[in-house]
Parts: sequence; C-alpha cells; structure tokens
Amino acid sequence: MKTQLNTKKDLIKDIMNPFTLEEAVSLIYRLAVLKKDALPPGKKYGITQIGHICGVLTLNDQIEIVIKFHDEMRQFTKEEFYTQVKLLDE
Repeated sequence: MKTQLNTKKDLIKDIMNPFTLEEAVSLIYRLAVLKKDALPPGKKYGITQIGHICGVLTLNDQIEIVIKFHDEMRQFTKEEFYTQVKLLDE
C-alpha cells in the first residue's frame, strides 16, 4: 500500500500563525467581501460591498492585510481575515 505525504500548505489549518510575507503579498489585488455581507451563489454584489486587497503592513511584528472598501479601509490579521473575509475569486 502506497502512502503519500501531502506537503501542500493549507492556509486554513495554519490560521493561528501570522501571515508570512509571501502569503500576504500573494493576496494583493484580489477582490473580497465581508462574510457577513456574503450573497448566495449566482447573486451579484454591489460595488459598495466589494473590497480589494490593496496592501500589506507590519504592526507589532505581525503582518496584516489591508482591504479598501467603498467607504472604509480595514486591516486584518490572518485569523481575522479567514474568519471575516471571503475571497470572490475562489
């Protein structure tokens, strides 16, 4: 019986660790919505609901993602990002 070790890094399993620079930069320019505003599949989002990931910052030795929404700009740690934000192109 062959067994194979899955070495693919699963970001969700690694949620408690902070973003690495590579993880954070790979998310730049992707579109996102807050999970609380998520619509069922097939529905279209309004322009005010969609944000784009526009930057990365380091605060207290922790890398955070910056998302620009229509009326605000918010920053998220890795844990906050995966619990509160949904990427649109998934």
